[in-house]
Amino acid sequence: MGSGYTIGVIGLWHLGEVYAASLAEIGHTVIGLSDDATLVGNFQKNIPPLAEPRLAELLAANQESGGLSFSTDFSKIKDCNVVWFTQDVPTDENDTVDVSGVLDAARDAARYFADGVTVAVSSQLPVGTSAKIIEVVRSARPELSFGYFYSPENLRLGDAVKCFMEQERVVVGAATPGALKAAQDIFSPLKTEIISMSPASAEMAKHAMNAWLATSISFTNDLADVCEKTGADIEDVIRALKSEPRVGSKAYLFAGLGFAGWSIARDLKALMAVAGEKHIELPIIAGAYAKNRARTGVVLARLQERYGDIKGKTFAIFGVTYKVGTPTLRHSQSLQIEEQLRAAGATVRLYDPLAKAEEVAAATSAPFFNDPYEAAQGADGVLVLVPDRALREFDFKKIASSMKTPFLFDAQNILIPKEGDIRAAGIEYSSIGR
Repeated sequence: MGSGYTIGVIGLWHLGEVYAASLAEIGHTVIGLSDDATLVGNFQKNIPPLAEPRLAELLAANQESGGLSFSTDFSKIKDCNVVWFTQDVPTDENDTVDVSGVLDAARDAARYFADGVTVAVSSQLPVGTSAKIIEVVRSARPELSFGYFYSPENLRLGDAVKCFMEQERVVVGAATPGALKAAQDIFSPLKTEIISMSPASAEMAKHAMNAWLATSISFTNDLADVCEKTGADIEDVIRALKSEPRVGSKAYLFAGLGFAGWSIARDLKALMAVAGEKHIELPIIAGAYAKNRARTGVVLARLQERYGDIKGKTFAIFGVTYKVGTPTLRHSQSLQIEEQLRAAGATVRLYDPLAKAEEVAAATSAPFFNDPYEAAQGADGVLVLVPDRALREFDFKKIASSMKTPFLFDAQNILIPKEGDIRAAGIEYSSIGR
């Protein structure tokens, strides 16, 4: 059994699955709660909804030890001194978030809260949402004494358990001293720095971090566009920037298709929405967002520059998921680009080592292959749209021999170290910002 806090985790998708297993692993007794009996049944069989390295092992070990359990019985919240909300907050096609699910979950769970409970939230929330959650709980249980903290998640798909276990720092926005103490105790086994602030500041810190990353990426792509027209090489420019101590070697400078998925974009939209309500202009953040929204268009533009009209051409897309290391297709830039190419009259063939064929088939009618050489068969061009280093190990001579027109557009600059081999194989190589 875990010897720390008894923590109820509500919201058992990617964020919740990782938090439930990881909190149990560091010594707490954890009850994962959902009204989805099938989901709970799968957890009890150590089958999470989204696979992550080490996750199934942690589920198995901690359920066997008794430190972790899953249930559809929300009355078990009465036994918890911490209730942690970890819903994956949905976004629409415009990257606008809907927090109603988190507010409803807090309202529904409040009936079971024990006096003195600490309410914790790690869902990705727009600034100001914590105040709404606190008010929801107070309205539902006016007599209840409770603490509250918001600790924004910092997980990466495909590496989430490691991200939790090896956090360099944890941001905690605590509304009360007792809640801060609880957060410090909960995270103490990680031996990491706790950066304490108000809930609103913690929400804003998450926005700020993602806005900084987004701005860095869009800034780099601005430079890349200029490099292409002036004979400069963006990769050389990036090396020079990172050598400057005021920038640093870890600066988030990448030329390519920009940021994918929904995590970063939703924070930019949240900031712009709040600023709009306060009549504040955010030209830098708005510009970074707009740059990124338009970024998928560089692929069609490059192909039209190379071929003119692409109607009747066939292209193989290498990389379909939204990022390396995950099978997730949601908000995939590759599928957006595939749709653009097909609208222009091209035929598209898809390859990805992790994407699930049935999920790809549900998203598009384009043929999907598990073999890259088969996907490239008869293609007028190969388009590398996900920065997967494993692509560097491919047999480029074999790819060239299977193509109708040996042309490769590396839209993520991941194959630059192999440019010599690619050209030696007889493939015309094109990249970003060079």
